[in-house]
Amino acid sequence: MAVQKPSICIIGPGVVGQAQGKVFVEHGFKTAFLGGNEEKTSRLIQDGYVAYGRTDLFDGSYDFDISMLTVPTPTINGKIDFGPLESASIDLGKRLALSPKKYHLVVVKSTVPPGTTEKLVIPTVAKYSKLIVGPDFGVCMNPEYLREETALDDARKPWLILIGEYDKKSGDVLASVCQGFTCPVVRCQLIEAEMQKYVHNLFNAAKITFFNEIRQIGKQIGIDTKKLFQVTAASAEGMWNPQYGIKDLGPFQGSCLPKDTLAFLAWAQENGLKAQFVATVVKVNDALLKTNGERKPTQIGVYL
Repeated sequence: MAVQKPSICIIGPGVVGQAQGKVFVEHGFKTAFLGGNEEKTSRLIQDGYVAYGRTDLFDGSYDFDISMLTVPTPTINGKIDFGPLESASIDLGKRLALSPKKYHLVVVKSTVPPGTTEKLVIPTVAKYSKLIVGPDFGVCMNPEYLREETALDDARKPWLILIGEYDKKSGDVLASVCQGFTCPVVRCQLIEAEMQKYVHNLFNAAKITFFNEIRQIGKQIGIDTKKLFQVTAASAEGMWNPQYGIKDLGPFQGSCLPKDTLAFLAWAQENGLKAQFVATVVKVNDALLKTNGERKPTQIGVYL
């Protein structure tokens, strides 16, 4: 006898929510979308999907097994706005309070700072649902790695799935939903999954900024950096070795990196060229050297 697949409600059918939900439908899961944008709701219904408005399903008919929160977490005046996530958590709690009493899994897919799921989502859902996290409902943090222009294709073929779990039961339920995908599935703590999504995005931002800065310097001295960057992609171990730099071996030292970062920075400054990213790299590394101390000579030169 085939095991019945859990039903899923995507709360917040934006780019991420729609892509993920449509792929669940393709995988045979009973999936619905729930959001406050009437135009998006109408379009989903026209396209043959099950979709509800924000004021729907407060009558005890919210009978899903899994709720995925894919609401926006915008940054306003330099700070994250938790309003949409808190509102979605309150409404979910109210729906669960009136729904059939069965184990329910809450999955946070929105990008949130470390600790948000445990400090905001869990207590809010528990307060308004009158349910107890653990025995009554489980919680996972499942960050997305979708690119906006190719969100649907990325959702169909994820390169990795990360499951931050409140407890093993929570993780097991979400892992069962991921069985149809062939990519690696990694499980960790809730706060670790939240942190990883920021590390993921910050690294991408730092890499783009570095090459933008060097490109500007190249333009100012009459160099076309396009070919140089292609060579760098092939020659620099930090580009082709995914393990480079992630081990806890302290600040970079050795005979090349310290002298060359300083030399390039001095050359740029002497020629009136802005190298703020490089200057920050030197500043942070110097601070770590003062905090951590230098490594033994036998360790210098091996930075993987």
